[in-house]
Amino acid sequence: MTRKVNSLVALTLTAALLAGVAEAQQFGMGAGPGWGRGGMMMNGPGRGRFPIIDADENGVVSAEEAASAAEEVFAAMDADDNAELTMEEYLTVRMGPQDGWNKTRQAAREEEKTARFGEMDSDKNKVVSQAEFIAGAKARFEAADGDKDGKVTPWEWRSQQWN
Repeated sequence: MTRKVNSLVALTLTAALLAGVAEAQQFGMGAGPGWGRGGMMMNGPGRGRFPIIDADENGVVSAEEAASAAEEVFAAMDADDNAELTMEEYLTVRMGPQDGWNKTRQAAREEEKTARFGEMDSDKNKVVSQAEFIAGAKARFEAADGDKDGKVTPWEWRSQQWN
């Protein structure tokens, strides 16, 4: 009987520990929508999505890394996998935590995102194709590349994000 109780206690503790680890991942250092590499890094170098896009971790984002990231973001947004984004699909995906603390800032960000959708929709058919999305991402990369060397440094990235 003691062996069964010990086994049950060990199993229960293991399950509790694993559940705690899974819950901690949401806001921990693991990949995913938390505060680690999968989300916003407020205190680390290259805050925000920069360290995620900088796949080779060399401190700059190359055009290839930016293009790959744009493809991944498009795929994440394209909920019905039809190679087009509707306004609803585009607005549904939030890149980073949205805690709703500052409703005015949140509304301004949504207006900016809506405007970006309109800019990307070059044929004005109310959907953004993958080609239009990639073209928009390329334009943002080129705008961020201040010295036009084909790479975006953390300084260039942050300058672009603040404008």
